Amino acid sequence: MSRFVPVIVLAASLAAAAPLSAEQAETTPPTTALPQITRFDGSAWSPLERHSVWVTGAGATTAGTATATLKSKLDGPKTYVVLAGATSDLVLKDPKPRFRVESDRAGAAAIQLAQFEPEDTVRSTTIERVRRGVFFTKGIDLEVIKISEGLWELRPTKSLEPGEYALATSDSDPVVDFTIVATGY
Repeated sequence: MSRFVPVIVLAASLAAAAPLSAEQAETTPPTTALPQITRFDGSAWSPLERHSVWVTGAGATTAGTATATLKSKLDGPKTYVVLAGATSDLVLKDPKPRFRVESDRAGAAAIQLAQFEPEDTVRSTTIERVRRGVFFTKGIDLEVIKISEGLWELRPTKSLEPGEYALATSDSDPVVDFTIVATGY
């Protein structure tokens, strides 16, 4: 079975490298942008910026993507998603922030909330490859609530501890990052 993998990889590479004909260009759907994520700031819904990430560690490629399934929880080699900056520019005091996304149910459910560990100039979190993409191992469960057709609200199911967090869809898509600060309780 493994001898067929190089043929499939070669065929996929050649298909990706071949230019589209005029007919193919007309019938090929355009790539879709990531859906806008907004946050309730107490009085209104504000759009949030996304920031680029890269992958490093044992399961990373030179292109900065994850390829291997490595069990980081079992003290094996770890693969990390890394975000620039020691902290986020977006500082939140609410330990249960509310977010909204315009998407279908599957797109809204694919968003993960992950806790990142700050280091000197970056923040990182461990990931594992799974059948449906990437699993952020320091993930926090999100409640996904339908507001109206194509509009979903995302809320953490528990209060977030002070620290660094990000809403992510994959190990390569830009993330929405934020910092939760202690509010004196």
